[in-house]
Amino acid sequence: MKKNLFATVLSVASLSAASVFAVGPDSSGSSTQDYSFILDSGNSISITQSSSNAKISGTHPSGYTINDGFKTNSNTSIQAKWDYNGTSIGISTSSPYLADVTYSDGILTNTSAKVTSNETAVVVSRSMGNGVKFFGGLRLNQFKANINYPWVGGAANPTFAVAGGYQFALDSGTTTGFAIGAAYEVPQILLRASIQYNSEIKHLNAKVTETLPGAGTTASNPNDLIAPSSMIIKLRSALSPRMLAFANWRSSQYKKFRVHGPVYTGISGGDLYDPESGIDYTLGLGLKVNEQLNVLVGTGRGQATDTGGLANALLPVKGQTFNFIGGTLKVNDRVELNAGYSVIAFGDDTASVPDGAAPFTDNSGTRLSIGTKVSF
Repeated sequence: MKKNLFATVLSVASLSAASVFAVGPDSSGSSTQDYSFILDSGNSISITQSSSNAKISGTHPSGYTINDGFKTNSNTSIQAKWDYNGTSIGISTSSPYLADVTYSDGILTNTSAKVTSNETAVVVSRSMGNGVKFFGGLRLNQFKANINYPWVGGAANPTFAVAGGYQFALDSGTTTGFAIGAAYEVPQILLRASIQYNSEIKHLNAKVTETLPGAGTTASNPNDLIAPSSMIIKLRSALSPRMLAFANWRSSQYKKFRVHGPVYTGISGGDLYDPESGIDYTLGLGLKVNEQLNVLVGTGRGQATDTGGLANALLPVKGQTFNFIGGTLKVNDRVELNAGYSVIAFGDDTASVPDGAAPFTDNSGTRLSIGTKVSF
């Protein structure tokens, strides 16, 4: 029972990743930077493919609709671990920050952003006895971004059109950070309480290129960027031989994830991207149907902790709520399959656009995750 029920709870990692647009740039919520997989017993490798689709639109002050510009985002995460004499060693790779936005018509035509990233972590856990474990490791973080604006907006000059548009390119290079955590377990009732801290990662002198094609101007300026720190708290426990409850909570300091360029700031008086910090959580139940099949259901919410100011048209939502369903199927003693589906309702927000401010309301999205776990 333990192994199957644990597998059910593990699948919530991909399901709760619905926080792709919750309160900041994180594509995967707590899943891809959650290293509690190192606490499980046994040698294994897991591969999960997740795909997020958002339908987001707003209304221009003139009354017409600003059409959806968000494309489908896909993320592949891999986690592998080995046990040896009370110590576990693991490796994880994923894409924590993803975005692909292109507006093809209306006032935001040719406004676009594409962000890619990679984070690889090597983590170690050690059992201290009496149900106590400590874990931690080294994280390697890298991301790239390309942004195109046909106009430049900001607090000082919100509707300044730039002939030929404005282009921004960023390459952070690879920089290191760390993760550290602790857990307490009571195996008899499948209880586990864990806490994990991910450090911020400072990309000093990241390569930034700004271009004003109409003016024939290109400026290359090194820039400092910060991948935000986060705190993850998780709790789970059996309610009966066939049912388990779980809760996950995360706080992320997205406010430090500011993307800015001297040329853009000089024109607009603001930053290209200035997200709000926030918290998100999930609550759910796992049910053991039989020796091969487990299912889970749950709900979650992400919300911003900072308020005020207009949103950026590249992310014109404020928080989200979501519901999810999923399960795991034991194929044999070594192979398990898992899948999950989330339905997302995004919080309303108002974004700065040419000629005013546009409300973005009643928007939604979905997320599908499928994966496999092989034990050896």
